[in-house]
Amino acid sequence: MVDWRLLMSLAALVVLGLATTGESSQQRSLVTIPTLGVYNQDNKVFGGVSYVVVQVDHLEQPVGPELQFNEGSRALGIFKGSALSQDWKDAARIAALAASRAVGQDSRTWLVTLKYISTAYIIDGPSVSAALAVAMVAAERGAAILQGIAMTGAIDAEGQVLPVGEIPEKVRAGAAAGFSTILIPSGQTRTRDWDLRALSDSLGVTLIEVATLKDAYSRMTGQNL
Repeated sequence: MVDWRLLMSLAALVVLGLATTGESSQQRSLVTIPTLGVYNQDNKVFGGVSYVVVQVDHLEQPVGPELQFNEGSRALGIFKGSALSQDWKDAARIAALAASRAVGQDSRTWLVTLKYISTAYIIDGPSVSAALAVAMVAAERGAAILQGIAMTGAIDAEGQVLPVGEIPEKVRAGAAAGFSTILIPSGQTRTRDWDLRALSDSLGVTLIEVATLKDAYSRMTGQNL
C-alpha cells in the first residue's frame, strides 16, 4: 500500500530542490497539487493519487510557452518520478495556455517547470491537465491549494473543463488518500457508464462538478479568478 503522507513529503522535498535550481528569473513561485489517475495491474484498473510540483517563471523574451519536465529521477528510491507520455506533455502545454489566458498574460512569456511524483513509471493521458492549470494560476498569483481537495479533468486552451474516464476508480483512490472533496467535470456525476452518487455517499466524499478553470480555481484555492 502506498503511504500518501510519504509521497506528499517527497513532493515537498522536490519543491525545495526546484526552488534552488533552474534558470534565474524575476519571479519564482511553486505549488504542489494532488492529481487523480489510474494504473493497470494484473489486467485490472485501479485509481491512484500523485502529486505535481509546478513552478512558474517568466522568460525575458516572448518565445514560449516553454515547459520543462523534471521526470525519471532515481533519487527517491521506490518513488522514482515518472516518464511522462507525449500526450501528457501536450495536455500540460494546453494547461499553460489556459492558465496564462486566465490571468491575462501572454503565454509566450511563460516558463513552467513540472515535477510529477508518482509510484508509476509511465504517466499517460490528459486527465490531470485541469488540475495543472489550477496549479499554474495559483503559482503565478502566489496562492495555495486548499487541503482535502483533489480534481480530475482535462482542459482546453479557453479554460473549459473537459470529460475524462475512470472517475469511479479515481474517486475511490481520492477517498482512500484522505480527500473529502473531489472536483469532476460538469455532467459526469451520472453517465451511461456510472452513477457516482451512491459511491460518494458510501465513501464520505463530496463531489462537485466544475465547468471552467475559473470554477475549479475558486474551489481549490478559495479565491476568485
